[in-house]
Amino acid sequence: MENGTPEYWFKMAFDAEDPEDKLEYFTLILESESMDSELWNDDAIALVWNNKGIAYTFLGMYQESIFCFERSLSLNANDQDVLHNLGTVLHIVGRDAEAIGYYDNILTKDPDNDNAWINKGDLLELMGNHNEAIACYSKAHKDIELDNKFAILWNKKGMSYFKLGRYNEAINCFSRVLNIDPEHNDAIENMKEALSHTKKLNGSI
Repeated sequence: MENGTPEYWFKMAFDAEDPEDKLEYFTLILESESMDSELWNDDAIALVWNNKGIAYTFLGMYQESIFCFERSLSLNANDQDVLHNLGTVLHIVGRDAEAIGYYDNILTKDPDNDNAWINKGDLLELMGNHNEAIACYSKAHKDIELDNKFAILWNKKGMSYFKLGRYNEAINCFSRVLNIDPEHNDAIENMKEALSHTKKLNGSI
């Protein structure tokens, strides 16, 4: 294995299924002293660091993956995939405020990035910032027609409204989910809860 070339190790890393094997190949590339400088420019090395970080993430070695993603960004600060990966791992280790900062970084470069808006909204929701979460979810699907992949987003937004006690707006969101997917179990149960609270507020049984 050590007698190969960086190009060979790169191919083997992507063909490997075991994250530990991937780590070994990516490490060999990064430690190689025989790289073609034209082929292995900063962007290419940044890609290797990113994929090494992904392998560490699959192994649950989050501090190591954070180190790799940061090294990747030091070479290519504008890579939105790496910013997203780092935000995801920072959330896993409980550093949500920092994770939001990376999603904001993505959004300054790409204000229409749905994944960044949704992930930022999810973290704000977990932090109890329901109004801010709703604003993020609204940005994500502002101009998008009904589509199955957005059912979960409408449900998230509905739950944020529900937690604020804004049941009519929650019901509207859950209705949007059920228009997309009539058998969406979470939305069905959430709709029942929201309707029940509305009836209580209106003095109905």
